[in-house]
Amino acid sequence: MSISRRVLLKRGVLAGVAGAVGLPLGASSRRGRRGRRTQVSDSGQGLLFGYEPFTQELVLPHVLARLTDGDRLDPNPGAYPRAGGVGSGPTTPTGSFEDVSHGIAPEFGYFPDLNQFNSGFSDGDTHEAEFGLVIEETLHQFVPDGPEVPIFAYRDVTQPPGSGTTPGPTVVVRYREPAVLRCSNNLTADRGTATDGQVNSTGNNHESSIHLHGGHNPAHSDGYPDFYTLAGESRDYWYTNCGPQSTDPETNFAPSHGDNFDEAWIPTTLWYHDHAMDVTGFNVIKGLAGFYLVVDEREDELARRGVIPVPGGSYDIGLAFQDHRFNADGTIYYDFLDHNGHIGDIFTVNGKVQPYFNVERRKYRFRILNASNARVYEMRLSSGQAMCVIGTDSWLLPRGIEVESFEVSAGMRHDVIIDFSIYEDGDEVFLENIMLQTDGRKGKKVDPDSPTPLLKFNVVGDALPEPEVQCVEGTTIRGFAVDVGEGVDDDPDLPGQWAPIREDEVVKTRTFRADRAMGAFTINNRFFNPRRADAVPELGLGAERWFFQNNAGGWWHPMHTHLEGHQVQFVDGKLPRPVRRYNQDLTLLHGGEKAECLVKYRSFSGPFVFHCHTIEHEDMRMMGVVDPTAADGDQEPFVEAGPLDGEHEIDPMVSGVVPSCLDLEHDHYLYFDVAGDLDRIAGRGVGFLECDFDMSLRGNRGRVK
Repeated sequence: MSISRRVLLKRGVLAGVAGAVGLPLGASSRRGRRGRRTQVSDSGQGLLFGYEPFTQELVLPHVLARLTDGDRLDPNPGAYPRAGGVGSGPTTPTGSFEDVSHGIAPEFGYFPDLNQFNSGFSDGDTHEAEFGLVIEETLHQFVPDGPEVPIFAYRDVTQPPGSGTTPGPTVVVRYREPAVLRCSNNLTADRGTATDGQVNSTGNNHESSIHLHGGHNPAHSDGYPDFYTLAGESRDYWYTNCGPQSTDPETNFAPSHGDNFDEAWIPTTLWYHDHAMDVTGFNVIKGLAGFYLVVDEREDELARRGVIPVPGGSYDIGLAFQDHRFNADGTIYYDFLDHNGHIGDIFTVNGKVQPYFNVERRKYRFRILNASNARVYEMRLSSGQAMCVIGTDSWLLPRGIEVESFEVSAGMRHDVIIDFSIYEDGDEVFLENIMLQTDGRKGKKVDPDSPTPLLKFNVVGDALPEPEVQCVEGTTIRGFAVDVGEGVDDDPDLPGQWAPIREDEVVKTRTFRADRAMGAFTINNRFFNPRRADAVPELGLGAERWFFQNNAGGWWHPMHTHLEGHQVQFVDGKLPRPVRRYNQDLTLLHGGEKAECLVKYRSFSGPFVFHCHTIEHEDMRMMGVVDPTAADGDQEPFVEAGPLDGEHEIDPMVSGVVPSCLDLEHDHYLYFDVAGDLDRIAGRGVGFLECDFDMSLRGNRGRVK
């Protein structure tokens, strides 16, 4: 029997732990045209494999191909031929949770009102979009003429083996256009060689679990940490591409059917990334991330009016930022024993070290994603120009907010408009980071005099013949659905959509403390246990007040909620930054901070997780389980009797984790290196059992209602 990856993890002998070298970019300062003092690299020393920054062009991820006609998924989603082996399942969908196979959520096709484009819903026609992704190991060049580096990559299933990229292909869908994404995990221990388009630098199987960050989807499709796509298998993810259904103001219950969705939570900029238990940090730093964009009618209208560029068009640009360290041979360095959080000294944008991007003298929309494991950025333009923020995390703001800089922690997104019409042909502007950070614990300080340039904009061409509509402070984006006393009128021709969660909706208050114990991280002094629910809200019955409190002052913790976003009311009794006062799925806790958030749980039963998005903290057990459950049996069957209700065992053959009650403190099970390890599977179940956890053990106390 081969040694498990988690045993290797504990011993610290996986590839990349030894032999690392720091390869910092040497820097001198130079004053650019129309710019404040910015920092650019010298050409004579400290360069990564001879590369001079800002001499390679930014690469934009291609759009993931839709599968149509003869290329559609085979077998059809929900109808898998029963082969009697791993991944076998029913020949036709039965609506039974016990028959879930290949990962397709049992809710698939059950809620026809989710789909505004298809009213027929004949057999086999329950969704509009189909996509295929392959997870593979391939070779990638971070710098021109540099070494070809093994990475984990997402590949469009229509492309040949070895063509995977980091970030992966960008998924583009319409709002309320359900989609099935089939993920095939090719990271098997015997995955071949470069001669057949494969790379095998580890000799191990690697499990995966895709999380659509910011999505409102059933638990089976959310990327729960141990709902794996195991090596050599495929899994279907059903994405609703909608927001939650509104609750009835009279009863607080979500309607069973009908076109009644909460417009305040229409998503726009999401991203997908690996979420496999214990090894998310390794899988993400190796390349498993990509953009996922949802376009709705409001964005179409804003584009027609010229407020924003056409969604998904040439002037709508996704930028994924990561920081890396490299070994002397050019391979990616990762220390499994550094639990503070991975910090690199080489900065990449869309998988390329400090590139340039040629921009016309016009307006651009940049969807800025911090895809780093632990780094916190404070971003600004070297010229001092204000940027118009139109969205944060997965949602657009009610109005544009102009800022000279913004803070973005791991996993956060900022949707910004930058107008290059104020520059001349030949001008150079840098997008810079002014947050100093030397380890994964926290940012040291914001230092405007010590910028690190990340991306260079080369302004080219003539000015537009007619000026564009400006995005400025107060420009209507979603608009306000109710009067919130802002004192600025919204565009009367754009009905307001955003609304705050009201204080009178709150029915429950919970506190989650970020702690540290035994060299790892905890929430409320508990290690994460995928078989224990830490909160069981009632679906559709109002809102909950969640306090996130940082009791580990030496570390910063960006707290992320799955299924639903939240609205921050106060941080240490004060209002947060203006751009973080609306919808978000991440709240950064600096040392000692306490954030008061309001959240509603609607549509789907659990389990879902919430966790610190410094990924090494997440891997080291700073994660909890929220298990929304309908009250009193008043909901539709698939909501009322969820498959993962926190108590009942099921066996849909999709997970790869032993269905047993596991006290993590016993026998050093912190990494599941005995009972739950993937090369020692005794069963294939998901969901919780009726477990009587030992209340005296940290991390294994009973279910909290």
